[in-house]
Amino acid sequence: MWLLSNVLSLQSAFPSYDKDNSSWMESLLPKMRTILAAVDQSHHAHDVMSRAAELAVLLRNDLVVLSVINSDPMKQFNIVEEQNRFASLHRELIFKHFPENSLSVEPHNGTGGAYKYGTSGVRIQSRILSGNVVDKICECAEEVNADIVLVGSRGLGNIGSLVLGSVSERVVHKCQRSVMVVKGERLEGSDWQGLSSGQKSGAARI
Repeated sequence: MWLLSNVLSLQSAFPSYDKDNSSWMESLLPKMRTILAAVDQSHHAHDVMSRAAELAVLLRNDLVVLSVINSDPMKQFNIVEEQNRFASLHRELIFKHFPENSLSVEPHNGTGGAYKYGTSGVRIQSRILSGNVVDKICECAEEVNADIVLVGSRGLGNIGSLVLGSVSERVVHKCQRSVMVVKGERLEGSDWQGLSSGQKSGAARI
């Protein structure tokens, strides 16, 4: 969160800042090209996407939105239905955090979709994979050459650390890329509270 908070504070310090010209930040921030946002079907997905969209627009980075369908054989679910559910979620997140009238559809292969935002050249790609959640997030980060990976927090332990064994905690330790854990504003209650049983079936919990 250091990077984002300092970018925003710099904007406050320079009221004449031109949102369409972010070249002034190039000498102040590390060179970044691609952001990977890993989201699940919980309400924390909006917190992650909000931060990812802010960074992508401010730094003119490409954004990859990733969801993983858990391949646990003990869980019974229809993979096509899960892919469609995640595709719908991605569209909802993208259209919520990027003005729809500034998005254009781009050619793409496989599941998901691709969009171009405005005239800044920011490319937004949706990816839906199947397999081990942590492994797929880390593999995708390498594949797209992500400069930073954003994941949601399912809460903090009583000493302020990530809950041991959570997807976020394992990604932080395993991923070779920089990882930003986004703490949601609504962390009360049990994990994934409010999701329907159908939504929980094959979702990748972060």
